Amino acid sequence: LQTRQDELFWDVGTAGYFSAPHQSNLILRLKEDQDGAEPGGNSVACQNLLRLGAMLDRAEYRDKAAKLLASFTSRLNNVPISLPQLTSALMLHHDSPTLITVTGRPDDTETAALLSVVRSRYIPGRVLILADSNPSSIVYRNSETVQRMKPCDGHQSAYVCKNRTCSLPVHTPHDLAALLDPASA
Repeated sequence: LQTRQDELFWDVGTAGYFSAPHQSNLILRLKEDQDGAEPGGNSVACQNLLRLGAMLDRAEYRDKAAKLLASFTSRLNNVPISLPQLTSALMLHHDSPTLITVTGRPDDTETAALLSVVRSRYIPGRVLILADSNPSSIVYRNSETVQRMKPCDGHQSAYVCKNRTCSLPVHTPHDLAALLDPASA
């Protein structure tokens, strides 16, 4: 979906996404530069690029998000309140998403317990991946990192990654909670 959006709407010249695909009969193609009751397309796309970049460890997505943010620098500096979702994306860009990968199937009790720990916490910029080793999964097919994350010693595992550096695998809800809440450990 991201690839198709890029093909139809990406502005190669100055970065950002147009609100309409290229058509020869259009006199003007606009880019949304404010978030109203609904976030603007550029804001949502920037969040998507950052999250996909983290999930798939793809620099081209992170780079495209950086270009998009740079193209809105003036607007973000002068009137940040007009782009709250893009401001949130800017914060995510500067503070790298927390990528949490849990191995196993969702109906496995160990996996469910680990997922419950993650879902019970507010972690801004969190990206949660279930690595169930399903070769038809888009994330599994496109991420060598996720393909390497497997259960260890017969137990489901959780990995917490920040700034492209991952923790050693943990296997219990208590150990995962300690990783996610370092102040309480």
